Amino acid sequence: MTTLIIGLLTPVLIVGAIIIFFVRRGLQIKELCDHGIETTGHVEGKRTVKPSNSGARQKKLEYRYSDRTGATHSHTSVVPTDIYDRYDEGSPIEIVYSSKHPDISAPRYVIDQARQAMRKP
Repeated sequence: MTTLIIGLLTPVLIVGAIIIFFVRRGLQIKELCDHGIETTGHVEGKRTVKPSNSGARQKKLEYRYSDRTGATHSHTSVVPTDIYDRYDEGSPIEIVYSSKHPDISAPRYVIDQARQAMRKP
């Protein structure tokens, strides 16, 4: 009986975690659209990762930036191939971080797309 409950509960928990992740990131993107500050960060690293259950490789850029208080933050973002190929390690990248929560950030092109989708200037 316990095995059956675990077997039924596990997929529900996994789907729940995925939903929470996407809702959380969506709220962060809204925060960046509403209260974002543009700055220039620097690409710290580039890597490709092959998820275990998919044939497609994810391309990731890790960048570092300083907020207006001088504190430094870093973030890794999954990006499309054209964006990945555009940057080298050490090159500048335009990002947007939250004025309320400076550790929340995204590449500027993501926020530009989100603002356009939400019809924000």
